[in-house]
Amino acid sequence: MKIDKRIKSYNKKNGEVLEKAMKTIEPFLIQAFTNFYGKEYHEQIKNTIKSIYFTYFLSLDFLKLVDIKSMCLSKKDQRSIIYYLHYLNKFYTQIKGFNEIEGLEQAALKKVIVKSAFSDQKLIANNFLEYLFNDVPMYFIIADEEEEHFYKSIFLPLLVIDLEIIIHEINHALMIDVMAVTEEELIMPNLFITEACEELINDYIARLVLEEYINLKAPIPTVLGKFSLVNAYEIFSYLIEPFFQQFAPLIKESIMTKNFNLLKMYAGKEDFTLFCSLVQEYYLQGDCSQEEYEALKTLVLKMAHHATSINNIDYEKYLEELENKGYRVRRLK
Repeated sequence: MKIDKRIKSYNKKNGEVLEKAMKTIEPFLIQAFTNFYGKEYHEQIKNTIKSIYFTYFLSLDFLKLVDIKSMCLSKKDQRSIIYYLHYLNKFYTQIKGFNEIEGLEQAALKKVIVKSAFSDQKLIANNFLEYLFNDVPMYFIIADEEEEHFYKSIFLPLLVIDLEIIIHEINHALMIDVMAVTEEELIMPNLFITEACEELINDYIARLVLEEYINLKAPIPTVLGKFSLVNAYEIFSYLIEPFFQQFAPLIKESIMTKNFNLLKMYAGKEDFTLFCSLVQEYYLQGDCSQEEYEALKTLVLKMAHHATSINNIDYEKYLEELENKGYRVRRLK
């Protein structure tokens, strides 16, 4: 059997298994997220999760993470991983010679995408190559200019995937939304000022939601339980843990209401900005000294003290100032 034919057979089977697993876990995911964020957000969480467009793709980087000999994988799984690695290595070698973007996109869609809720043309029209070469699970928003509609989409690597990764990407979908649009870009405000801070908080939340899922005694399909992939976010979660413990209620409320100024106000804008910047710096350099970490925790305590000093009069004054500056402020009940 030629490798392309064998891969097509693997894709069909593995794609069907993963898609079935996603349908199985959906209601339990909705409940786990609701338990974490609060029952008042149940409908919002349900509508968001049900509206997500999933795309399953072959990830060379993720397949390389698998130590076939040390993991208790079936012979069928071992065989398909070996074929996938051979297939993708050959593909990435071939596309190095591509000069035309359109030809590269067509080849990528044909060889890498296993199953998608979107048409090929829609993916191509929205810079699919960016996601191909990142080669990781990813949440993003696709804009359909003709329909003037925005689709929340998540890319998931086929076969080498676990439940925590899925929860991580879904939490991005709950956290990030299109707030405005210009001719050049989609405006999607972030709660956290730096990418590392946002990812670390998001991943920390994902692990807590996973605990809620497990506490429900919800099923974990076999395809989502074969691998336990430890990522860098988990390793460096200690950088944001003191902050999360102090501000968990405000973080949850800010995410679900998209009132991102709320957290900045209570923490203090300058200190909040400094905290996010330091987390980014320590994450990128791969470590921080004990002295630096103690200083980071002291900064968190300073922000917590600032939060307790704010009274209702200060809060209203602050909101009025924001409105005078042109910010759209949503007052919460």
